[in-house]
Amino acid sequence: MTLKEILKTQGLTDEQIEKIIGEMKQNNIFTASEENLDTRYGKLKTDHEGVTKQLTEANALIEQLKKGTTDNEALQGKITTYETTVADLKTQLEQEKLNSSIKIALLSAGCKDVDYVTFKLKEKGDLSLDESDKVKGMDDKIAALKTQFPAQFESAKDNQIEVNQLPKGYDRSGTEEPKTLAEALKQQYEKVTE
Repeated sequence: MTLKEILKTQGLTDEQIEKIIGEMKQNNIFTASEENLDTRYGKLKTDHEGVTKQLTEANALIEQLKKGTTDNEALQGKITTYETTVADLKTQLEQEKLNSSIKIALLSAGCKDVDYVTFKLKEKGDLSLDESDKVKGMDDKIAALKTQFPAQFESAKDNQIEVNQLPKGYDRSGTEEPKTLAEALKQQYEKVTE
């Protein structure tokens, strides 16, 4: 229920209600749907002013530190050292990504001696990674390596298992299987007497 509705239920006319609301605005009296709004608003205003003051102080401190470090050679030296270290670590990370990508591709291709083939691959030229962190043109390079160093890669022949089965009619001991019950009993009798 609004203030107008409450005043109307009290029996006031529309002219009286408008006069009361006008006087409230002139005297800075406002209504709100929230309880204790003036207390909560005051607290929020104080918090906002405090945070704004902290932000201003922090920005001033940053500017002061920037100006203060230009003359400090030791601090500038540390900053330069850290920047150099970060650059070196980034280079090392890129090299490790390249090496890992090469090894994964070679192992997937059935390479037996990954280190040797990687060395030979790096001798041939500059290697780089594409956007998906795979070596550019690796399939062509692996095909060339398989042609140049066939002994370093497993072939389909290496993976085949030769099956040497006994001819039909022989058991695991290499003796011929009996064809009748009498032959089976005779072989069994011979094994027992031996």
